[in-house]
Amino acid sequence: MGGKAEQGSLIISKFKIKEHYNQFYYNDYKYEYDATYFKEKDWCRSIQNTILEIDGNEIQIINVHGIWNKDKIGDERTINQSEFILSKIRNDIPAIVVGDFNLLPNTDSIKMLNNKLTNLIDKYNIKSTRPNFDDGLDKGNMVCDYIFVNDKVIVKNLMVFESNISDYLPLLLDFDI
Repeated sequence: MGGKAEQGSLIISKFKIKEHYNQFYYNDYKYEYDATYFKEKDWCRSIQNTILEIDGNEIQIINVHGIWNKDKIGDERTINQSEFILSKIRNDIPAIVVGDFNLLPNTDSIKMLNNKLTNLIDKYNIKSTRPNFDDGLDKGNMVCDYIFVNDKVIVKNLMVFESNISDYLPLLLDFDI
């Protein structure tokens, strides 16, 4: 987009947002208007850590846009990212961790999350979270987006929809708390 668009994360909810924090864990925020050197330096990264109130019950939603790394195999930065995410998850209420982790399933960083949470991409045997068009970075047949839940979330179904609306396929989680 010629440096005219800034990336970001968004949570929209019909339920009351009781608490919300944007927590940076990699690089400081600054407006990036030039993506020329994106592959060499990456941008700041944060999680959205949100507590929703649904029918008097709380649920934690952590929205992630993970550190970019060329081959999506991870490195020390993504290990730190997983440690940071794990440190923010509440165990006393249902918790969902969702987003683009920019990591393949067999990486040490994803394995760390698998050890503490249920990886629904694995559980539902999802083979790709990327559409088939070429965006110049990645193309189809790849998992780099995930939904993890703790044991307090009652999962009914996970669906992935084929679409070219984004460089990621829409993930729809049907659940109860």
